[in-house]
Amino acid sequence: MTAPAIQTVADEKNRNGESPLWDAARGRLLWVDNVTGGIFEYDPATGKSARLADGLPVCGLALNGDGRLLLAGSKGLVLWKSGTDLQTVCAEHDGEALVFNDITVDARGNVYGGTFYWGADGMEKRGKLYLIRPDAAVEVLDEGILLSNGLGFSPDGGRLYFTDTMDRKIYAYDVDAASGILKNRRVFVDVPRGEGLPDGLTVDAKGFVWSAQWYAGEVVRYDPDGKVERRLRVPVQQVSSVMFGGKDLADLYITSAGEYWPSEDQPPAFDPSGPMGGALYRTRPGVIGCPRHCSRFLTPA
Repeated sequence: MTAPAIQTVADEKNRNGESPLWDAARGRLLWVDNVTGGIFEYDPATGKSARLADGLPVCGLALNGDGRLLLAGSKGLVLWKSGTDLQTVCAEHDGEALVFNDITVDARGNVYGGTFYWGADGMEKRGKLYLIRPDAAVEVLDEGILLSNGLGFSPDGGRLYFTDTMDRKIYAYDVDAASGILKNRRVFVDVPRGEGLPDGLTVDAKGFVWSAQWYAGEVVRYDPDGKVERRLRVPVQQVSSVMFGGKDLADLYITSAGEYWPSEDQPPAFDPSGPMGGALYRTRPGVIGCPRHCSRFLTPA
């Protein structure tokens, strides 16, 4: 199989580009820089990118049904449209501040998100996996997570994938169709020590999981049984997340990070003097993705 070409489509010099999200209604790709709190857009029709905001509490992104964006980050979940106007959905649960990383949304508008608590000296405490319903009710689904990261549903919504980056695992859960509650957690992928760290992920229409591998300069596609189906090389080492987009959902967008994050978990092949990242990339791998669902929060605009 010939490897598809990878294009640089935008270079906003992201310190930590993350959370790519296809906005089908407006025909654009959104993503964030979770170091600067920036939100960016790329318009494939014009080939131009733009910075929409800076200094926002954002690590993860989702679309809300009223056209606003749902931001996940250090302030919990907040709705945002423009400027500094933020509407809080939830900021704490049982007395614990909710510091979210990646989020995803199911067909009913339920939001699934993982928390993380890392400071300058490393992990301060373990995170949890939460379910936040459209009425803003919050439930704990799992806990003991080292570093919450990529989330995604199987095409039928019956399985949720969730990444614990520092444990080097992608978990799979069965999703109860009526309640949205998760059960039967198992290890879907245990990434070997010689490889990169699993970061953001997405799931294609055939149920295969695409996982960005930080430090490894690649995106790995796993079949529904967790076996490696292919590896897609990226010209930078700190590959952070992936998302399908475009009118036909056949474009795979890849974010990356320009700020070097040293770690004992770097694989042997990692080159600290090599290119880190910071740009947005696109390729057409020959498969299509799944449409994204919107959250349904009704917090007044």
